Amino acid sequence: MNSRSPAGVVVGVDGSAHAAPAADWAAREAARRDCPLHLVHAVNTGTVTLSPRTGSAVTDLILHDAEAVLEEALGKVRASHPALRLTGDVVPRDAAEAVLTAAEHAELAVVGTRGHGGFASLLLGSVSLRVAAHSACPVVVVRGTEHVGNHVLVAVRDERDAPALRFALRTGELTGLSVRALHTWSPVVADVGHMAPMVDELGEEARLHQQLLLRTCDPVREDFPDVAFEARQVGGGAAGTLVDASRQAALLVVSRRQPAAHFGLRLGGAVHAVLHHAYCPVAVVPLR
Repeated sequence: MNSRSPAGVVVGVDGSAHAAPAADWAAREAARRDCPLHLVHAVNTGTVTLSPRTGSAVTDLILHDAEAVLEEALGKVRASHPALRLTGDVVPRDAAEAVLTAAEHAELAVVGTRGHGGFASLLLGSVSLRVAAHSACPVVVVRGTEHVGNHVLVAVRDERDAPALRFALRTGELTGLSVRALHTWSPVVADVGHMAPMVDELGEEARLHQQLLLRTCDPVREDFPDVAFEARQVGGGAAGTLVDASRQAALLVVSRRQPAAHFGLRLGGAVHAVLHHAYCPVAVVPLR
């Protein structure tokens, strides 16, 4: 068993209703990228506390059932994408660690929002969060509900978000979708009782944020001249604005700004909010 995939797209599967859309999304993305797709099904066999003989038999049964789940998932992908280079593994270990290990050299990892629940599931909500928090490559979290959008939306705070912007533009190039960069900010001057004298200051803040947005976007978009692109900045909280804007998006791209602690899920408030509440799939791009 090779727990590390070839360079390409990696997707977690577990036979749940949420895993199927993730596998389908990953297959379409691998086909667009002309790269292999690797399916990972993780099962926990370390909780068996029976006698050695009985425990071994139960473990074999768990692994046999897991192989059946994996083969079913592989069969569905082969049926819809017969030309796709396809591999898969059953991995007897922690679910998040299985996906993270498989994706160490991948272009992209894909997970669903959650799985069956319980220790043997792959795509439990916390597992998806752990993968998004620790993956070395971009991670796309696919919701189980059908969603059709007409553009790629990318959150841009400053120049450090160039990798996320590049990922969004590359996705637009592959899919033929336009890309919209959205920069949100909260006014420094927020004393409502003294707003009248502050109109000029607010206008100057808006101009500075617009300059920051263009300074961030212009160098990256030059590499994607055929992708329709627009950038705008709005005042307001990032989380609520992005969630609302995701209603019409096919994909929302956000940055993971700092590595999470080894056991932590430190993704930032806005990233957590969109992962839980966005209406479309969310791509989390790590910043190096």
